[in-house]
This record gives sequence, C-alpha cells and structure tokens, in this order.
Amino acid sequence: MPGYVIHMATASRLLEEKGETNSSFIDAFLLGNIIPDAMARNAKKESHFWDDETYKNLNRIPNMEDFLSEYGDSLGDPFVLGYYTHLLLDNLFVKEYWGEHFDMLDKDMNPESLYEKVQYMRVKNDGNKASIKGTGAIIYPREDFFSDRLYYGDYDRMYPYILEKYNIQLPKNIRELDEIRIPISQINREETIPILHGMLDKVSRLCDRKNVITRGDKKEPLKIFELEHIYNLIEKVVSNVCYMI
Repeated sequence: MPGYVIHMATASRLLEEKGETNSSFIDAFLLGNIIPDAMARNAKKESHFWDDETYKNLNRIPNMEDFLSEYGDSLGDPFVLGYYTHLLLDNLFVKEYWGEHFDMLDKDMNPESLYEKVQYMRVKNDGNKASIKGTGAIIYPREDFFSDRLYYGDYDRMYPYILEKYNIQLPKNIRELDEIRIPISQINREETIPILHGMLDKVSRLCDRKNVITRGDKKEPLKIFELEHIYNLIEKVVSNVCYMI
C-alpha cells in the first residue's frame, strides 16, 4: 500500500483542487485520509474493507462497493470523504499500479496471488529499470523485494520528491485528537488515537525538512517505483473523488 506521506500528498492535492478553506473541513478530511492505517495489524482487515477473498492475497484490495454500501450516503462528511479517498488510493495502487508494474510468482515462476504462495516479484521493464537479459523484467525473491533496500526503501527515497512537489497540509489541531469524532464504526478509538499521534508526528517531522530539501539536498534515484506514475495515480484519485462530490 502507499506510504502515508503519499496519502497526505493526495489529500492535500485534493483540497487544493477543491479550493477548500474551511479549517474544520480540512482537519476532518486530512484525519480521515490517514486514520485507516492507524490501526493494529490485526485490525486492518476491517479498517481497509478487505473482504474474505481479498484477504487471502498478497495484493489486498479495499472493497469500495462495501464501503459505499455502508457509508456512501455520508460522503458529505469530510471525515468519511477523507476515508474514502484513502481507500480509493489503496484500491487503485494495487489494481492499476501493481497491475502495470509488478507480477507475483510462485516457486515455479507461475502467476500467483495467494499470500502464502507468492515467492517472487517480477518488476516489468518499462525502459527505465534494469532488466534480466532476454526477459524484459527483473525478478526478486519476495523477501528481497519487500525490503528497505528495494520496495520499502523507495518510500523513504521518494519522500523528498513528494515533499518538493506537493504542498502537504497537516491537521492544525493534532493535540486535540482525543476529542475528534470518528463516524466510521470499523475504527477502534482506543487503539487508533495513540498510533495516529505517532504517524502525524512523523509526517510533521518530514515536512519540517521541506525547506532543506528544496535547497538542493541530494535525491536518491528510486529502485522499484516510477515517480511520474505515482504522480499520475494521485491525480486520478483527485479527479475521481472530485467527480463523486
């Protein structure tokens, strides 16, 4: 799933597109955008609307129909709209970005999606990434692919680019999180609030570095992701959400 700086960039870009200036709307929308990830690992099935079939896979995809069936009439609530935006980004990230860039393979190099059976990840060559001779792609063992050297490390490597490109907004009343209204029943307040504080503190520290980054700090090239495709995905989410409202 996208790192939460990408989620906050998407939320901030949407607020910019919408021209929203109401501070209460902005805070609720931003919190809705990040709160699905502010859950213990064993509770993310519910917070991300992964159905039983999806949950079996490595590429778990939020069921947008399930979310809209329960909360579609509440999209006028900025918190719910933010939550929807988060799930839509996750949904398109897996269905479209993964679908275009990655293949999941079993031990015999056959296509596979079941969590316990995926052994390799193939990065499709689009002309920018290195490739195994004759294959047009590079194949990594699963544990190597999902490592700080590659996939997860790229989240950190892309943050300077994201922070430079997007004017990321954060909730103004971070210290009042204990009192926020959470109109999503899948969120457990007692578990979520401490995690949410930590996530927002980390994003805040990253954003504090923005002025240093834009003065020309060295940016490392990404090893797995394609930045322009991430930007395009953000714009697609913004366009889709604006159409919904």
